Amino acid sequence: MLKKAIIIFLLFSICSFAQTIDSLKNIPYGSFKQKKVQKYIDYFTNSKKGKSFFKATYPRMGKYEKNIKDIFLKYKIPEEIIYVSMLESGFNQNALSKAGALGLWQFMPTSARIFGLRVDDWVDERKDIIKSTEAAAKYFRSLMRKFNSWELAFAGYNSGDLTVKRAIEKYSSTDFWYLSKKTFPKQTKEYVPQIIALMIISQDLSKYGFGELKLKPPLKTKKVIVDKSTSLQYLSKLIDLDYRVLEKLNPSLLKGITPPDIEYPVNIPSSKVKVLYTKLNRNNKRVVGDYLIKKGDTISKIAIKFNISIEEIYRLNNLSDSKIIAGKKLLIYLNSNSTSKDGKYFIHIVKKGESLYKISKDYEIKVEDLKEWNNLSTSKIIIGQKLRVQLANE
Repeated sequence: MLKKAIIIFLLFSICSFAQTIDSLKNIPYGSFKQKKVQKYIDYFTNSKKGKSFFKATYPRMGKYEKNIKDIFLKYKIPEEIIYVSMLESGFNQNALSKAGALGLWQFMPTSARIFGLRVDDWVDERKDIIKSTEAAAKYFRSLMRKFNSWELAFAGYNSGDLTVKRAIEKYSSTDFWYLSKKTFPKQTKEYVPQIIALMIISQDLSKYGFGELKLKPPLKTKKVIVDKSTSLQYLSKLIDLDYRVLEKLNPSLLKGITPPDIEYPVNIPSSKVKVLYTKLNRNNKRVVGDYLIKKGDTISKIAIKFNISIEEIYRLNNLSDSKIIAGKKLLIYLNSNSTSKDGKYFIHIVKKGESLYKISKDYEIKVEDLKEWNNLSTSKIIIGQKLRVQLANE
């Protein structure tokens, strides 16, 4: 009994992704795995229903591929896991199962909330490409940390963590193919080989008779944070865009309006982002433009250069961290007066929620220097207070 408990503990304490996608697609000839996967390779390539499914869904991947793979890279999830979405929803944001699973990744409401998605009367983020893919990446990472096997992770995604955990405990094995002979719901037994079959076919379309398929062009959108209770109808008029187009880009906004409790990001065509920002700021006549990031640039240096706050750069570009890449572009306000200069110092106006520590981190300087430049004997600051800031290279 003790030996079995130790084995189970070791199985569930592994946190590295030992199994690679290549080994997942390594299928010994004549094995049970080979028979199951080949069954679905034949289904997707030879049967009328399976072939129609592949032809209809594979091209749609192009719309979402870049966004999904960028997120997977961030979470260290292999890009081939995108084919889970192909099987789950056919790359359809609005796909709804009889059981109530919704979106590209077919989250149920409870699991969606567990992984940080908002689901209520105003918003259903299971339909949001970026947010739902972030949730899916977190879920896959969690499953791999538990099971250390992509087959078992897929099984857990389909039938739940507990189903897989109980199977492992009962049969003292982490071999999905062995376990699928002994246990698992029928749907799960067939689900895993289908995903592997889709991966294999997609890596060599011509070999399997799909050489003519072309990916649809990617959605070129950016998220813009707007005020609470902002209607898509209003935004569509500001940027001179058909409301139905904007509505399709934002299926997660159930009432065509952002929620009434918080500012909320809205998907806008990339070509319309600068126009929207400029019109949203028309009262103070702020114009938005592009800035090409140079080697050695940081968010704080760019903020100082253009006299805008760090928060505004984060907001304009929907950034979640300070990482920027030389050669890429950032949106910035071209004619801003949100900061000013006092000799060799720039002036930072303290905002709600800020501390000396936060400001020092934002500007990449020391708290002690901030205190010295501003003759502060303590770390206490107040909203609206003006602080002198000097960058290291100024």
